[in-house]
Amino acid sequence: MNGSARIRALLAVTCAAGALGAPQPTLGDPPAEPPVPVVDLHVDVPWQVHFKGRDRRLGEGHARRETLVAGHYLGIVLPIYLPDQARPEGPQIEDASAVLATIEAIIAANPVFLPLGAARAEPGKISTFLSIEGAGAFAADIAQIDRFIARGVRLISPNHAKNSRLSSSATGEPAAYGLTELGKRFCERVYEQGALIDVSHISDAAFADLVPIAAAHGAPIVATHSNARAVANRPRNLTDEQLRLIARSGGVAGLNFHAPFVNGTNEADVDDVVAQVDHMVRVAGVDHVAIGSDFDGGIVPPRGLGDASALPSLAARLRQRGMSREDVVKIFSQNALRILGWRPAMDAKSASAAGGARP
Repeated sequence: MNGSARIRALLAVTCAAGALGAPQPTLGDPPAEPPVPVVDLHVDVPWQVHFKGRDRRLGEGHARRETLVAGHYLGIVLPIYLPDQARPEGPQIEDASAVLATIEAIIAANPVFLPLGAARAEPGKISTFLSIEGAGAFAADIAQIDRFIARGVRLISPNHAKNSRLSSSATGEPAAYGLTELGKRFCERVYEQGALIDVSHISDAAFADLVPIAAAHGAPIVATHSNARAVANRPRNLTDEQLRLIARSGGVAGLNFHAPFVNGTNEADVDDVVAQVDHMVRVAGVDHVAIGSDFDGGIVPPRGLGDASALPSLAARLRQRGMSREDVVKIFSQNALRILGWRPAMDAKSASAAGGARP
């Protein structure tokens, strides 16, 4: 199995999970539904291990070995996070290589994880994927992003909390630009190499600059860990128009569990998260909402969603509110897998040379 076949195998698991939840005629109380598999687009354990000194065996935090298993995680995106304050002069490309080595050590220390780029999905194992959070260092040489994409990086944000030479940030100093000219070339290159731009930390102006670039490449727009601004008015969240643009592109917005991004305060609960889901689904559609918990990213989780083991509680609450099991499975895993499996279409010349085949 190649990487695309692994995504197809994971999708088959989630499709079966949805089908298992179809109503069946019963006598007495209905049987409990099988667990809903989870694919989480943003879990910050590499930051905790690489920069905060946490043990790579993941015995603490939101995403511990046992909580991931109890939460029925099927896949996890591990970010190569490059903090703006990593060095006095800012993060460097070699920092990304160092964090990637830490991720490989985390995976090796936890048998529940499949290796990066594993050729197949395996029952009881969690497939691992990579992103880069805060790729401003690559302004020094944007061609260097190619080797990280070749290693399996699927999602890349041009900046983090501060403006970079590639893009202005949603939380940076006010800027008169969105994507810089270099940033636009960087985004083009990312799409050409087969990865996707993550808009979760870019400014509204940068988002607007990205829309035509993504469209030209037939690429879905992805916000790995951002909620709806109409529900929680924070700049890291998405406007309704941005949610609609994400939907039109075939992309997803990953539901973030940080309380201020859920309801605008430092205290939230599961019902507040459900309110975010309701709004995001109403605006973007159920095919365009996913899970991007931001667990272990310094977040304040809502009551009832204190760690990865609580995902079944959120699934149950959505079912109690009337959402179909099929739609819950879409939000919890299928939508994320769809964008993780994206690859650029071949141009006509390449397709002809390949006998018209698609990759």
